[in-house]
Amino acid sequence: MPEVYPVGMAEIRIAKAPDALAAYGVGSCVIVAMYDPKSSIGGLAHVILPDSTGVAPDRLNPKKFADTAIPLLFQTLSHAGVFKGNLWAKMVGGAEMFPPTEDFSLNIGKKNSEAALTAVKKLGIPVMATETGGTIGRSMVFRLDSGRISLTVLGESSKEI
Repeated sequence: MPEVYPVGMAEIRIAKAPDALAAYGVGSCVIVAMYDPKSSIGGLAHVILPDSTGVAPDRLNPKKFADTAIPLLFQTLSHAGVFKGNLWAKMVGGAEMFPPTEDFSLNIGKKNSEAALTAVKKLGIPVMATETGGTIGRSMVFRLDSGRISLTVLGESSKEI
């Protein structure tokens, strides 16, 4: 029977079909899914913040930031035998979960989404779908037998991307 492996904040995990990867209660974080349909291997990076600039190297958790976690996910998949030419990506999350303040520069969900998209594009990996923004959290299951992501959004019917 297939396993569903949860991926928490500042975690990266890869798996192979028939298993699945999941992220629950995703708010301003961004989940980047990468998938190789030829090998049915995929992975998730659960990004908390957009940019590691200014973080002391001895205090840096590379799985926490979009600019470091996404290349690390790609590298992890490469070590598992996935070829870059087969990969595509999908993104989920980036909601604004906190009421706006007078300082609109703190839109962390939007910044996370933009940084994640930039990091994926920098690797040259096509983005097949995004489900980002808004003000409501999401949960997702990434099925590695098909590459589909099942989304559950509070107050809405579930859907697939």
